[in-house]
Parts: sequence; C-alpha cells; structure tokens
Amino acid sequence: MIWYSRKFYGLNVHDNWFSVRPGLLNKLSIHSFNHIRENYNSPLLIKEPNYTVELDLTKPREKILEDFSRTVKAQVRKSEEEGVICYFDTNISKFVQFFNEFAASKGLAPETDERVASFGSSLRISYAELDGQILAAHTYVFDPVQKIVRQMHSASKRFDEKFDRNKIGRANKYLHYRDMLAFKEEGIEAYDFGGYTPVNSKEVIDSLLQFKLDFGGVKKVSANYFTLPYYLLRSLYIMLGTTKN
Repeated sequence: MIWYSRKFYGLNVHDNWFSVRPGLLNKLSIHSFNHIRENYNSPLLIKEPNYTVELDLTKPREKILEDFSRTVKAQVRKSEEEGVICYFDTNISKFVQFFNEFAASKGLAPETDERVASFGSSLRISYAELDGQILAAHTYVFDPVQKIVRQMHSASKRFDEKFDRNKIGRANKYLHYRDMLAFKEEGIEAYDFGGYTPVNSKEVIDSLLQFKLDFGGVKKVSANYFTLPYYLLRSLYIMLGTTKN
C-alpha cells in the first residue's frame, strides 16, 4: 500500500493508493483509497468510479513498442536518434523547479517540495534530456506489491518559445517508452497513465485521452473510496474551486 498525509486547514488528510487500509479507525478518519482495482464493499465508505488508462507491461519488450500507433513509434525512434537521454533522479527540488516553470506557462497550480516529498519511497522521477537541457519530466507512484505505477505529473518545455515544440513532444513520448521499459525490468505489470473524464469532456481532455491510447493503453474502470469526513472535505474543495477532482 502507498499512502501519504497532507494538511488541510490544520487537519491531517490521508491519501492511500491501490488498496484499502484495514481497520475501523481508518474508515472513520479523513482517508481516501484511490484506484482500487478489486471490488470492495463497506457501508462506511463512499464509492466513485475512477476512469483511467493502463498499459500491460507483462507483454514482451518488443510488443510494447509494436503496439504504439504508427506516429508514436516514429516519434520515439526519431527522439532516440536525436540523442535524447532518459534517466531517473531523486532530487525533488530539481523536479519542482522544472514543473513550476511548466505550470506557470499553462496556468496550473504550482507544486511544493513538501507535497512531492510526501510520496516517500514510492516516488519515482524521470527526465528526458538533450545536450544538458531537460526537455520533459514525469513523476510516478510506484507500488512493487500491487505491481503498478501511476503517473502523477508530466511537465515539459513545449510552451517555451526557445525550444522546438515537435522535438519536445517526441522527447516526452520517448520518456514514456523508456519509463515503461525500466518499470517492466523492476517487475511492474501495469503502467497507469492517470485518469480521464468519460463524459461531457472538453477537447483538451479528449486529446489527452487519445494521447494515452496511442501508446496501446486500454481504458479501465476502477474505484475510489472516501470516508465520510474525506468526502465532505472534498466537496468543500470543489465548492471553493480549489480542486479539479
């Protein structure tokens, strides 16, 4: 199980991933249990569907690339030819600085070192770099027990006018591919691209969904479970306009 805690108006809020934490107290305090793939019934938890896209990493390495769309395959190969280097790093401040530059250009909320660090040992950070310049970066939560990774952040230089947007786009796709191979080597069986909105979605969300499907991903439905205190706080978030969930 992966879990981390954060503060909301002085209250301790706990987010759990991929499995439900046992115990009555955990179902009465401020907890969420996210992306639960097996059915779970409890009168103390509020259930909501979670729509996501997963890619099967149990297939052979060659099959992973083969299942990409023709365009993505070509872009991945070209990025490799261009000399893009992909690697993992543990420097949280480095990632937060890069992400916040991207977030400012896209109108997203900034991140903090503390929030990213709250993922603890489950955090993975990857980069695509060319000639010493970071082009794209990803973060994931990594669960070796459930054998799944889920992408949490994706940032790039594509809004920076000093960079070739096509090259940045290729590097980002190449980074996904290299991340998949690295996680496969570590025994991970499912690569989760993150959620999508199934109905009444805006064009940008539809484009993002297609981006994920072009890697050979498959739409999946799991569930998120909330304790009543968490659900009420989450509703307050939405009412105040402080979250997109």
